[in-house]
Amino acid sequence: MTLREILGRALGPAPRPSAISPPSPEASHTHSDEDSLGRELLRLDWGLGLFRWVHLADAVGKAVRVSAVISFGSGEGLHEVFLARTRPDVSVLGVDLRRSELVELPPNARFLSGDLLDASFRATLPRVDFVYSIECLEHIEDDVTVARAMVECLVPGGHLYLQVPFASRAEQADPVLRENERRCFGHVRPGYDEDSLRALARRLDLDVVFVAGAFWAPLQRVIWAAVEKFGASLGPSWREILDLARLDLRAGLPTNRNEAIAIKMLARKPA
Repeated sequence: MTLREILGRALGPAPRPSAISPPSPEASHTHSDEDSLGRELLRLDWGLGLFRWVHLADAVGKAVRVSAVISFGSGEGLHEVFLARTRPDVSVLGVDLRRSELVELPPNARFLSGDLLDASFRATLPRVDFVYSIECLEHIEDDVTVARAMVECLVPGGHLYLQVPFASRAEQADPVLRENERRCFGHVRPGYDEDSLRALARRLDLDVVFVAGAFWAPLQRVIWAAVEKFGASLGPSWREILDLARLDLRAGLPTNRNEAIAIKMLARKPA
């Protein structure tokens, strides 16, 4: 099926205004099956939830042997529960300052609230073979200390996956962009590039498996605009849109934010 055919099937004709309605509060906290989770990932940040899932699932697959996972900055916990439901052989722990309100969790998923910089809390966490953090480090001034605390939870041979906003070296130094990112999103830095992620891995004594761009134009923008326009009426087509989002998996790095707005790294703790 071509990109045009998938888009046509997923979007269909424009809905009448009465067909567009936000999900109910109850729906946002109860996810008893994969379909309801997929709809919520589509809703999350106008489709970016599905993009984040695609890249996370790819990283988990590349790590190969994954039996226990910790997510730091898990937020709502949608990706964690989706991972647990699609991989019943993997135990998933979501950690955030605020505990997830999701209910009807699969037996291999749980959530904890706590501060990663609190040594007493950190001592209670298990050691696992896969740790990930999605769009979290850009909010933290001392990102090295926080990332090092994440790595402490890895067993030798385990993997760390980070996905953060992308910004070229010039964009990182742009005072207007820096101020806008801080004011609008609470970002202490507008993003990372390949060099800054590899430098972080070196400081953490990790071996880089790959660094690549994510949320590429024009695909991400097209899906963002479609979800913003058609709203909840696109929910039944979330699987088709997920197929589209998988096209975002590609090698290479952007040169600026007009090409892609995210960057990811998978790194391994030496055995």
